Amino acid sequence: MIFCSLSSGSNGNCEYIEYKNTKILIDAGLSGKKIEELLSSINVSVDEIDAIFVTHEHLDHVKGVGVLSRRHNLKVFANNNTLNAMLPITKEIKAENTYVFENERPFYFKDLYINPIGTFHDCSCGSCFSIIGDKKISLVTDTGYINEDILEQIKDSDLYYLEANHDFEMLMNGSYSWSLKQRIASNKGHLSNKNAAEALDKLLNRKKEIVMLSHLSNDNNLPMLAARTVRDELSQKNILEGTDYILEVSPRENISTIHKL
Repeated sequence: MIFCSLSSGSNGNCEYIEYKNTKILIDAGLSGKKIEELLSSINVSVDEIDAIFVTHEHLDHVKGVGVLSRRHNLKVFANNNTLNAMLPITKEIKAENTYVFENERPFYFKDLYINPIGTFHDCSCGSCFSIIGDKKISLVTDTGYINEDILEQIKDSDLYYLEANHDFEMLMNGSYSWSLKQRIASNKGHLSNKNAAEALDKLLNRKKEIVMLSHLSNDNNLPMLAARTVRDELSQKNILEGTDYILEVSPRENISTIHKL
C-alpha cells in the first residue's frame, strides 16, 4: 500500500491511498486545480483516481469534490447525512457517481476493504476510516473524542493518520473568541496534542508503526510542539520514537513523505 498526505489543516485536507489497481482520495478540500497539481507532484494523474471518500461536509474537506467528480467522472462516497449537507458546496454530483455508505458497516471497494467509523464533530454525521489492503491504514481527524469503539476498529494499523489539532494552552491563551475555544476543545471539536498521545498509548503495538500527526491548527499549534508533546507523553510510558514507532507531522500545504508500506 502507498499513502501520502497531499495537504493537512484548516486550509484544506486531502490524502492519497494506492493499493494494486485501486487509487483513492480521502477528502478533497482544496480547489480541483490544486489537487491535480499535488497529485502530479507524486506522479499520479487525477484521471487514475477511482473515487473520493468524504469524512464530512466542512469546506476544508469538500471544496474540490464536486469539481473533480464532474471533470474526471470520479465516484464519490459519503454517508447520507454528509452527502446532503455538502451539496451546497459541491453542487450536483451525477447520480451514477454518488455512493452512500453507513458508518460501522464495512464494505469492499475494488482492492480495498473500507471501514467507515462515526466520529464526534460539529457536523451532520462525521466519518473516519480504517482501510485495509495488504496493510492497514487508519485516518482519524475532525473529532473531539476517540471512544473505545473507534480504538477497537483502528487498532493494529500499520499507519495512523491522527489529528493533533491544537496545544491546549496555546488555544486557551490565543486570540480566538471564548465560544470558538470552547467549540474546539469540546467533545465535538478537535483532538489536542495530548489527546493524540493518549490514543496512541492505547493503540501502539511497538512494531514501528508510522504515526502521522495531522490537521494541525495554524494558530494554536506548532509542528515541533505537536511532535514533542506526543513524543514526551509516550516516552513516559516507555514507548520510544524510533524504537517502537515512527513519528511524522503532516505538512499543512505540501505533500508528506510517500509511505510505501
